[in-house]
Amino acid sequence: MSVKLLVINPNSSQSITAALRGTISPHTPPDTSITYFNPSSGPPGIKDEETARESTEACWRDLFDSNRTSSIPIPIHEYHGILVCCFSEHPLIDRLSRHLVGTKVTGMFHAAVSQALLLSSEPFGIVASGHGDKPNLVRAIANFLGSETSTRSVGPCTTGLEVVELQEGDQVKVEAGMKGATTTLVRRGARCVILGCAGMSGMERWVEDAARVVGEEVQVVDGSIAGVQILNGLVRALR
Repeated sequence: MSVKLLVINPNSSQSITAALRGTISPHTPPDTSITYFNPSSGPPGIKDEETARESTEACWRDLFDSNRTSSIPIPIHEYHGILVCCFSEHPLIDRLSRHLVGTKVTGMFHAAVSQALLLSSEPFGIVASGHGDKPNLVRAIANFLGSETSTRSVGPCTTGLEVVELQEGDQVKVEAGMKGATTTLVRRGARCVILGCAGMSGMERWVEDAARVVGEEVQVVDGSIAGVQILNGLVRALR
């Protein structure tokens, strides 16, 4: 059977969508077609609950407003699975799940953490965009693991870079931010590192190199690749 997947970048930055396409395409499972989508309006990056809500509404208008010309080639209900590529408990995930009964919907956060738990019994850490302690992400990790004190995660560490800056900013600065966050996570005990933003697609080597500098080898998880693989498996298993 042929599986049709829709990959949604819920922010309006086409550079992020292009990065996702470039990362996922070489890992597309056989007999699987993937459509990539981002809204025509809305925030260029998602950094808090307000921008998450705004991006959800922007996506909904483009995907479901009958007065608009849709940018996806087939009706959304004809896709077997949908991946929302925002590294959070993005509200679009739940809204699509409720609206499209029978369609498998997940987010890259959930896919990435699932894969990290399967890859290693040692702790994982998350390289995150933005600044500060990322309380929403910390809470999402605790919700997923079922505990605020789980030893399976060393938590997130931020790069000091916003979402769009990861793809469109000074790449020397981006590399330094990615490596700095990775070093912190490895020193906390992480042996699996998750790329915690769709804008980090293709940056695995920087993470691996930073870990080697402090004497460790780490496994790197890209939630977009993990999400496509998990959705593809779910769809095939349940049909």
